[in-house]
Amino acid sequence: MILTLNEPKGESYKELIQLAFDRCDTFLFIKHSQLTYFQSFDILLEELKDDFICRKVQNEWPGTRSVPTAMVYYFRTSEKSRETVKKITDSLFNWQAPYLPDDLCFLRNNKEWLVTTAHEHYCHIQTENQFEILQLQRINGLIERIDREFPNHNMS
Repeated sequence: MILTLNEPKGESYKELIQLAFDRCDTFLFIKHSQLTYFQSFDILLEELKDDFICRKVQNEWPGTRSVPTAMVYYFRTSEKSRETVKKITDSLFNWQAPYLPDDLCFLRNNKEWLVTTAHEHYCHIQTENQFEILQLQRINGLIERIDREFPNHNMS
């Protein structure tokens, strides 16, 4: 199932991040090579350093194919990183330059779970788990629609 989400902000953002950290083992975000980021980007990397896995130059990441490439940063989920991600902003669509890295996404067993394209104000969750769907439905105003197949959304 593909659950297309409304903008997760405020309490909905915190609840979604809580669930993402409960259900996933990895999260990632990107740094575009052609954009400038403020010092807050480096401060965030420092706060997440204990959970850092690797960074890779890629032209594709969840929800996006890009030219030019970007640096994709991968992290393990942990209680400490959960609190950092919850407190750094109050909206999933704030994950974009210049203040924050772009496109916060979550993976479970190397498969996409939460996919974000922040500059397009788009995000979705991929799951077949009925318990997860029920938990997501309990987050006030979060779900825009549920599709059995991937909706027609252009990757950019």
